[in-house]
Amino acid sequence: MELDEFSDVALFRDRVAKFENAQRKYQGIPISRTAPGENLDEVIFEANTPDVEEVASLARNFRFFYADNEPTQFQKILTKVRRRTEDEWACGYMDWLSDQYKEAMKATQVSADLGHPVPNRRIIDLWFNSEFFHSEQAKRQELIDIHAAIGEVPSLFQLYLAIVRCSSFIRMLYSVVHALDADHKFVYSPNHHFGRGQSNGRRDA
Repeated sequence: MELDEFSDVALFRDRVAKFENAQRKYQGIPISRTAPGENLDEVIFEANTPDVEEVASLARNFRFFYADNEPTQFQKILTKVRRRTEDEWACGYMDWLSDQYKEAMKATQVSADLGHPVPNRRIIDLWFNSEFFHSEQAKRQELIDIHAAIGEVPSLFQLYLAIVRCSSFIRMLYSVVHALDADHKFVYSPNHHFGRGQSNGRRDA
C-alpha cells in the first residue's frame, strides 16, 4: 500500500472510534411492530426509534463511511486493503463483508412490510440530501411522497435500522485493519474460509 492509503486506513480507524462513542447511548436492539388499526386500511406502527435529532447525530458520524467523496468510505477502504492482501482466507472474508454490506444497503425491511418497499441506500440518500445535510428539492419531494405512503416514523426507523445494521460491518472491517500500518503490514480475519463454495481447508502461515 502507498503511504496515503495507510493514512486513509488510520483515519478510518479514528472515525470508527468516534462513531462507536456516538452509538454508546443507543445500546438497545432496534425493535418495531405493526398492528392493524380500527379501519381495514389502517396500520399502526410503533418503534423504539431515537428522536430525529439523535438520529441526525448518528448520521453525521455514519456519513464518513457512506459518502462517496469521503476517503474513509466503507467500500473504498475495503477495496484498497483487499487488493493488496495476499492471504486467501482474509480475501474471502473481505469479499463476504462487501457482499453483506451491499445486501444491507439493498434491504427494504420496514417499508416493504408497509407495502411500499424502498431500499436502505435510497432511504439514507433521501434523508441525508434533503433533510440532514443538504436541501435538494427533488429528493425532498420524494421523501415526502414516501412519508405519505408509509409515514415519517417508519421512514426514520428504517434509516436508524440501516445505520445500525451497516455499522456492524464497519466494525468488522475495523477488526481487519485495526493494526495495519506501514510498519505492520498485516490484516486480521476469522479462522474460517469464507470463499464461495468452500467451508474448510488448510491456512498457510
